[in-house]
Amino acid sequence: MLVRYYLSCMCLLLSSIAECLAAVDICQDPPTYSHLSIGFDNYSKSTIEQNLGETNQENVYFDLTVNSADNEPMFSAGHRYTIFNVDGLEPETNGHLHTTFVAFHSLSQTDQRSLRFSIAPAFSASSNVARNREFSADALQLLAAVVWIRHVSDQVQFQYGICGDHRFGRYRIYPLLSMHWQPHPDWTVQLGFPTSELGYQVSTRLTSRIQIRPDGNEWYVLDKTLANHSQFVYEAYALEWTFDWQVHPNFVVSASVGRQMHNRYEMTLLDGSRVRLSSDAATRIGAALEWRF
Repeated sequence: MLVRYYLSCMCLLLSSIAECLAAVDICQDPPTYSHLSIGFDNYSKSTIEQNLGETNQENVYFDLTVNSADNEPMFSAGHRYTIFNVDGLEPETNGHLHTTFVAFHSLSQTDQRSLRFSIAPAFSASSNVARNREFSADALQLLAAVVWIRHVSDQVQFQYGICGDHRFGRYRIYPLLSMHWQPHPDWTVQLGFPTSELGYQVSTRLTSRIQIRPDGNEWYVLDKTLANHSQFVYEAYALEWTFDWQVHPNFVVSASVGRQMHNRYEMTLLDGSRVRLSSDAATRIGAALEWRF
């Protein structure tokens, strides 16, 4: 057990499978099992307003969650690597953006109610910040969530709480309110804010789900000369359809297709001007691998 725990901790650069966000999400409940996962998303090109140019995006993400012997979440860690390719404009950033985090979770529960507290310090910056050791407090993020869960019956539970993170781009503190309903053993429904989801157990090994949620983040960025710095902000809404195939009791393969909508960017250009732009919706496809232990 000690060896397995040590090996897991050595893999701190590895998040929830096939649910890639540009920002770290601790508002949603962490998995009830320990796991290590890696995934990739690729986006189609998106035209910037007034035909000023085009963007396309790639995401690579890693996650690790370690639970206690009672299957309660203890901590999670991960890394988000987002690449924004921009044609027609010259942003100050090189477009290679990273967020690394460690999250700690505490869960207390009774027969009908439970309370979860999560906190996650994160470092979010362009690649040349860490590579050249040009660190700044502007790259630090402190994410937190307090969530109460009330079990009304075996089929229905309500969640409400307060979350603070960058899923809306700029840091925001917002309410969480959702209803989880299992009308049938094969169906699960989550309705609420900020995330809604419909899940279906196709077979004993195959699960399908459709989810809509906000997606965004904020990064501290430097230009190539390292002389100028600014914040790059991205926000959107993601609609995603995912299939999870459990090929082995400990191994899951996922594939997803989605639509990234209402894309908005706030950035500084090389000439020093600060702009706020939007772009057309983009299609994205993704794949992920997860090892459960």
